[in-house]
Amino acid sequence: MSRNLRETVSAYTNSFRRNNYSSQFYSALAVGIGTLASLIIGRAAWKDYQLFLSYGPGGVPYNPLGWLVANILRTLRINMIDVRKFESDPDQRSWLNGENWSSAKRPGSRPHTGPHPIPQRQLDQHPSKEIQQKFLSTFKSLGEQNPNLVKFELSQYERHTDAIWVVDECPSYALGKDSGYTREISHIHTNTDYSAHVVLSPRDAAQVIRSGWGQLHGLAGVSVLGRRVVPATYVLLYSPRNDEEIRVLTEIIRAGIGYMTDSTEVNAPA
Repeated sequence: MSRNLRETVSAYTNSFRRNNYSSQFYSALAVGIGTLASLIIGRAAWKDYQLFLSYGPGGVPYNPLGWLVANILRTLRINMIDVRKFESDPDQRSWLNGENWSSAKRPGSRPHTGPHPIPQRQLDQHPSKEIQQKFLSTFKSLGEQNPNLVKFELSQYERHTDAIWVVDECPSYALGKDSGYTREISHIHTNTDYSAHVVLSPRDAAQVIRSGWGQLHGLAGVSVLGRRVVPATYVLLYSPRNDEEIRVLTEIIRAGIGYMTDSTEVNAPA
């Protein structure tokens, strides 16, 4: 074999080896990056799933399927403190204008809430056991004092706790029978943070949110597959931290009863 031929063969051989080693290196690098990304994503997903479980049951299945649904719904979440549409709503009736209502702002900052719209829960500023029980007792008394307007039934939204509903005999119902919504007015999240949800008039919803007592549900007024998930004025009330905050939240829920039944005479709790 001539010298030139040997040099040519040697050059091709060395080039092949270099390219082969280079290809192996980049393949190994790609596998390493993919493995690392999977670990990071997997760890983030696991932490997010544990956060979802920390809310307790409510709204969606309490398992990986429910977690997946909750994360899909995150893409539809609204601005939960934007009340401009309520301020321009033609319906400016209010049930938060009596002597028992104070428009004073809630002390301190808003609590942090979970990123998943369902179930909607706050992550901090939780009440003591004593305040929890006082709030629940007052909530029950409010319903019991208005048997001509409301009743207690299992919440259609939470599916684990009783809620205040408009009685079937009530001639008025704010959302209307053709709205697709039921007659549920309010419930307390008794399995976790003792926050509450309530349907309010547009004006009252704006007033409550501006004053720092709550925020909209993450899917308030949003349609999924042609059906609205919850009413547009469906408000999360932050957990009460003391007796005065129980009083304020009770007045807000009382206003929700007034709005949903179109009644100006809603009895206070005993």
